[in-house]
Amino acid sequence: MRLVVGVDLGTQSCKAVVCDDQLRVLGDHQVAHATSHPQPGWAEQDPRVWEAALAPAIGQALARAGAQPSEVVALALAGQLDGCVAVDATGAPLHPALIWQDKRATDHLPVDPARLFAITGQVADASHLAAKARWLRAAGIAAACWHQPTSYLVEQLTGVRVLDRAHASTTMLYDLAAGAWSPELVAAFDLDPATLPTIADAFAIAGPLHARGAALTGLPAGIPVAVGTGDDFATPLGAGVAGPGFAICAIGTAEVVGALAARPTFDPAPEPMVETHAYPTGAFFVENPGWLSGGAVRWATRLLGVPSDKELDQLAASAPPGAGGVTFIPALAGAMTPVWRATARGTLHGLVAAHDRAHVARAVLEGLAFAARDVVDRLTSMGLPTHEILLLGGGSASAVWDQIRADALQRPHHVAARTDTCAVGAAMLAAVAAGVVPDLETACAASPPPRATFEPRASLDEAYERYRRVINQIAPLW
Repeated sequence: MRLVVGVDLGTQSCKAVVCDDQLRVLGDHQVAHATSHPQPGWAEQDPRVWEAALAPAIGQALARAGAQPSEVVALALAGQLDGCVAVDATGAPLHPALIWQDKRATDHLPVDPARLFAITGQVADASHLAAKARWLRAAGIAAACWHQPTSYLVEQLTGVRVLDRAHASTTMLYDLAAGAWSPELVAAFDLDPATLPTIADAFAIAGPLHARGAALTGLPAGIPVAVGTGDDFATPLGAGVAGPGFAICAIGTAEVVGALAARPTFDPAPEPMVETHAYPTGAFFVENPGWLSGGAVRWATRLLGVPSDKELDQLAASAPPGAGGVTFIPALAGAMTPVWRATARGTLHGLVAAHDRAHVARAVLEGLAFAARDVVDRLTSMGLPTHEILLLGGGSASAVWDQIRADALQRPHHVAARTDTCAVGAAMLAAVAAGVVPDLETACAASPPPRATFEPRASLDEAYERYRRVINQIAPLW
């Protein structure tokens, strides 16, 4: 049996899966890591911690699969987007990684937003790599290469500096029509083109696992390592999404909402809400790259003093639809809907003495669903398929939240067979790189169908309109 390993480098953990040649998951394991917040609006992780997590995550996944490292024929990684890792000539990190939540580079956007959007399909925002690299340069960091988290690990495993088109299309430096780095934007951000990784297909072989990579992973030296991709793309891929069809809602620490298009499709609004990225199959992913969602649920459990998500669900289920007039604006790490505002802050509005923890719990879950509706409504107006929603990620395990979402969006919500598909998407890339399967379309066709469907019951239109009125009232404070 030929086994492949997929790794998901997430915000909160590093997860590995072991799949057989039919892309069935035989074993998985995750190793947690932490985020540092040195100042408000800053978010950092130590890249060496990512490296240290690889061997235990892969080793335990193999143990659970009852498999040996010698049976693994390929490895691929997918990871959190919009991070920036500066490395020296040897590949060693020069600074903690500025991850996607980090917004310190707000003053490092030296481009006309309309021009940037016309070239890249991206919103000018400090979350993206180009602004972060410019901030680090201003702080005195002279990098030999500017990596995203996945491409950083690929260099540690192979010695090769490469990333895929989907990754590149999230940097504010990629010309989507040309399929290459934009000389105009690279110059505008005062970066040297020689410090950017080369661009290749996500399923291409970056290189063989070298000796240090073998030590970091516990896998045999010489097996192919795929170029890999970002988690926004690997997650729907791992659920079998190869082309246009469902609208996609992936609920992890952040929540990504989007739909696939056969050709580049740009948001025509004066203030775009969605971006357009390359996708590993050759399609284009039109998406909002996400707000703090699962992370907001973590915050709510701490705030309300409940021990787990299950207890939060029970609280929310005991409150009426509309949360008794309580409205939550999910901007705990800045707003991403209905406008992008890094300086926005979360809000609980409409509280009276009669409200209790249940109303707040319900308001949090509804507010996050309303943000998803903002995006889906925009995608619908662009002519993209949004009649049905495919739910992915750990957040989809909550039946209470799934039903709230179906009610809020008034669309059927299908729950993927696996709640966490990012590492499976990475394993698909490994399988194609090693020739275990001929292409990504074949890999996607092997995915199991959704395990559950939630049909709309009660309408939450009135609560959604209240949510939009609250945003309109407080937006000037942002």
